[in-house]
Amino acid sequence: MTAASGCAAYAGIPLTHRDCATSVRFVTGHTRDDRLDLDWAGLAMARQTLVFYMGLANLSEICERLIANGMSADTPAALVEQGTTPGQRVHAGNLTTLPSLAATAGSPSLVIVGEVVALRERLGWYEGAAPGQSSFDRPPCTAVAEALHSEVA
Repeated sequence: MTAASGCAAYAGIPLTHRDCATSVRFVTGHTRDDRLDLDWAGLAMARQTLVFYMGLANLSEICERLIANGMSADTPAALVEQGTTPGQRVHAGNLTTLPSLAATAGSPSLVIVGEVVALRERLGWYEGAAPGQSSFDRPPCTAVAEALHSEVA
């Protein structure tokens, strides 16, 4: 759960949000025998955030199975590559576009699926830091507060 919290925060994606997701589920995206025997119908339910650990190798299958089990193809989704490091890259799209958007991504990575991903553009703070500014020069709480304050003003 620690990796999910850190990667999501650095990507500007809250794991829960009262308007988007009332729960979060942590799921493996890669099993030892490479079979994803998951509760796909339960995972495709609305108003939750899904976090897939080690989901890069099976990203296409994850997206396809969620859609096949009733999740909208337009559901926002992101792959956070090398989260919380200077090499962090966030590939964001939806269940249909994410596999191609993340085609050049590497490990370690984390896949986040749900409406909360759409908040990334508003709440993202890490990738928007000025050149030469470290993530610790502008802590996430300050950046998020600034973003929310500018919307109210």
